[in-house]
Amino acid sequence: MKKILILLSTFILLLLCSNHSRAGNITVNGQASAWVAFNDESQAGIRYIPELSISNPLAVGRDIDAEISLNSFIWAPIDSPSDFDAVMKLYRSWLRYSTARFEMRLGLQKINFGPAKVIRTLMWFDRLDPRDPLEFTEGVYAVLGRYYFLNNANIWIWGLYGNEDIKGLEAFKTDKNRMEFGGRYQFPLPKGEMALSFNRRYVDPEDWNRKMSDFLSDGLENRYAIDGVWDVGIGLWFEASIGEIKIESSQQMWRKLLTIGSDYTFESGIYLLCEHFIQSTGSEIDRSDEINNFSALSADYRINIVDSINAIGYYDWDQEKVYSYIGWKRTYDNWLMNLMAFSSREDGTGAFNGKGMQCMLTYNH
Repeated sequence: MKKILILLSTFILLLLCSNHSRAGNITVNGQASAWVAFNDESQAGIRYIPELSISNPLAVGRDIDAEISLNSFIWAPIDSPSDFDAVMKLYRSWLRYSTARFEMRLGLQKINFGPAKVIRTLMWFDRLDPRDPLEFTEGVYAVLGRYYFLNNANIWIWGLYGNEDIKGLEAFKTDKNRMEFGGRYQFPLPKGEMALSFNRRYVDPEDWNRKMSDFLSDGLENRYAIDGVWDVGIGLWFEASIGEIKIESSQQMWRKLLTIGSDYTFESGIYLLCEHFIQSTGSEIDRSDEINNFSALSADYRINIVDSINAIGYYDWDQEKVYSYIGWKRTYDNWLMNLMAFSSREDGTGAFNGKGMQCMLTYNH
């Protein structure tokens, strides 16, 4: 509650400043969507995300802007509509100061990076689902600074605090009472670019002890990553990450992730993408007690100016199972219609769990 009050107070102050400035700009947007999903958890729902954006130039080349939006939705199981659930909470709430080569953003925001598109090793702070046409993901409370060099290199520095839920590909929650911080340096190369990333956090001991047999006395996790992307006629990229959780002074758990991918657009207009993902865990950096492999193949084709089709196939090499998704999209100026069919793991949650279909209608204003 304190975070919400502080952020709302900031927006009220900025709004007042904008009202006293001729150059200030205030815009109100929104996205309304309604869906029906037929699967093991068949449901229907309506979501509305109103968004208020404020910008105010401070001087030549210096600006301050802000955004606040709410995630308000109501949904219910189709077979029991009286058991509905209604929620309203902050979706984004941030304040940003920027110049031509620097920006700093504070508040509830989305932080994501890396070239992978379907199976992302560097999904550290978001939970974007490539099957979701609205690209919906919860934000994190953070301060993020970015500086852009003249040679197109850039450096990121972030600090996170008070985020209780599991983020990205994390297996354990973060200790909400301790700060999480890290950074990223991205630099250009011939026909591409590479980046180095680092993040440090502390694992929530209660969540660890519920899931693991070993007692957690330390919980420090350091993550190191490198990624690169090149355009050599076809697109090529990779993301690699190594994470170490210190269970105690003499015991660690290592988690290694790798994504490699490629894409190409044919003259017919078909866009094809493929990625392979490897995940391994072990008690030593050079030891893997468990290894999982996944592959993904995605194809996009624009039928005409308003219609397009997207298909994604996943293969679990260890379980020898195939999962699939196909979606049709029709786009108008403000309206978006989606019809999707899918087959995914049974242990998931939400609209894409198991086998089923989903219909969605979206209006943007």
